[in-house]
Formats: sequence, C-alpha cells, structure tokens
Amino acid sequence: MEAFAVLRAKLDLLVRLVDTTTGATVDERNVLFMRDERKVRPEERGNGNYVFINTGREDFLMRIKVAGFEEYVTHIRYEELDANIPECVAFLIPSEKAKRGEGFFSLSGNLPFLEALEAINLSRIACTANEYTPKKLLMNVFSSAGAWVTLEGKYYGLLQPDKQSYEKIEVLGNEGPQNIKLKSPLEKEFTSNLPIMRIIFGSVNDDGDYLLRVRDDGGDQTYLVRYVVDGEVKFQVVDFYEGGELDLNKAFPTGESDPENTEEAEGEPEAESKTEVKG
Repeated sequence: MEAFAVLRAKLDLLVRLVDTTTGATVDERNVLFMRDERKVRPEERGNGNYVFINTGREDFLMRIKVAGFEEYVTHIRYEELDANIPECVAFLIPSEKAKRGEGFFSLSGNLPFLEALEAINLSRIACTANEYTPKKLLMNVFSSAGAWVTLEGKYYGLLQPDKQSYEKIEVLGNEGPQNIKLKSPLEKEFTSNLPIMRIIFGSVNDDGDYLLRVRDDGGDQTYLVRYVVDGEVKFQVVDFYEGGELDLNKAFPTGESDPENTEEAEGEPEAESKTEVKG
C-alpha cells in the first residue's frame, strides 16, 4: 500500500499592521519582516494581515519595516499571547518624511525605566459608557452619531470622572447594537456616562528612548498621555497646539503601580524628559 504524508499547517503568529494615528489597517506591499535579525517572509493574507505558518512558538525579537512608517520593534513572548491564535497588532507610527497633506506633532526624548507610552484625544469620543455588567463583561454604550455603535479597534481608554486618568480596556467586539464585550473585568469603580476614546500608541525602546506622534488634522489637539515608569502608571495632559513641553517627571497621581515594583529605586539617573512638541 502506498504511504501518504499528512501535512498540517499550524498558525504560529498572526500580525496585523495598523496606523496608530488613525486606527486604519496598513495595506502596504513594501513590508520587511525580521526575526532575530534574520529576514523572514510570512504569508500575506490581505488587509494588513500576515501569518507565520509552522515556524514554531519560540520567543523572538521582531522588526517590521513598512514604507512610510517608523520601524516597529517588539518582543514576541508567547506566554503573553492567546494559545489558539497568537496575535500581534503592530501599531505603526507614520514617518515625518511621509507627509500627505497634513503634518504631525511629535513627542520624543529619553526617560530611564520608561516601559510604555500612549495617549487619548480628549475631544474625540468614540462612544459613551452607560452601564456595565461585570459577570458578562458587557458594557452598554451609546453614541450621538446613531444607535448602532461599532468600535473598529481593540484598545480604548475609559476616561475617569476626574478627567485626569483613564482605564485601558480591550474590546473583543459588539454584542448587539449598543453592547460591547470586554476581554477582562474593569479594575476601577464604574460610573455611568464615561467617555471612551481610541488609544494612540507610542514606541519605547530598551534604553528609554520614546516617540509619540499624532496627526495635525486641524481638530482639537489636547491629549491625555499615559506612561509607565518602573511599573508606576502616570498621566499628563498636553495640548500640542500650545507648543510647550511635556515633562514626564510631572504627572497626575493615580495610585496604580506594579505590585512587584513597589519599592522606590535609589540613585536612579536623571531623566531627559522635557520634550518639545514638534509640528
């Protein structure tokens, strides 16, 4: 009897390319992937989606170079990803050299022990939270634009009543015209009529160099910036139109911290954190 080999395809990583300033997928053909400094070619599935098939699930450093965007660098750690469909959403920052009719505002600098940097635009409300059902992880929302609320992205900020901080939420999808499903329970106490805004992600490297860039589309440019330094979450409001400085040493207290890093570090290097807003 003739023997037949059975070939099974296993999805080891799904990568989605997203313009972090707009939330739109990046469907660009000029894309280069590198896995631990080696060029690799994942399969293109269209609409900014790429898949790694039968490549194994060992952690690695991934670099993505896309025409018109800054290089994207991230550590793929499988213990942090979904076991069934490991997914990495690559939030790409547009390059200043690729202006297409509109400019950008940028925050860049260096802050030792900086771990994450992101922001929400305080005037661009995607929808408003009305009710929250913890057991079902459902949030009832409404929008002035119409009855059916559709959130295109995954990551949003739930603005707190003091308007000086927000809770980061991950949206799995819609369940009905006015309900969204959350991935995990809220950590803060819920009150009704809380605005929800899409998160714009910045980049931070292992040396503390950071970059946050937003588009100058003529609208309100007041952002609430969220950043994590040595496990502590901090917030600060910045108006890009004022052209001032963002001082990452001054922030609104939140009481949030990494439980594994509660002791204050001694002798930390001074942060180069005052950053000019560039238009």
